[in-house]
Amino acid sequence: MDPIEVLKLLSAKPIVVGFAVVGALFTCLPYAFSKTALDEEKFSRDGHEAPTGNTPPWVKLVNKFGYGLMGVSVFLFIVAGFVVDL
Repeated sequence: MDPIEVLKLLSAKPIVVGFAVVGALFTCLPYAFSKTALDEEKFSRDGHEAPTGNTPPWVKLVNKFGYGLMGVSVFLFIVAGFVVDL
């Protein structure tokens, strides 16, 4: 298979949107399932204090994975702009 054909296949609209949606889910869902992460987002009584940074390691890992998938989606979107002219 020609590399250009592979790029055309990978930069198809359903693939790019799929990466973006799955990445967004991986970024948002850990905070919904982690009581500790939800408790950290609560502010103090006066509302001037920032939340603490004691997020569980698995939440950070899943969050980074989700942002990575969204980054791949953006990259494939850019590739799609160049491949369409070939």
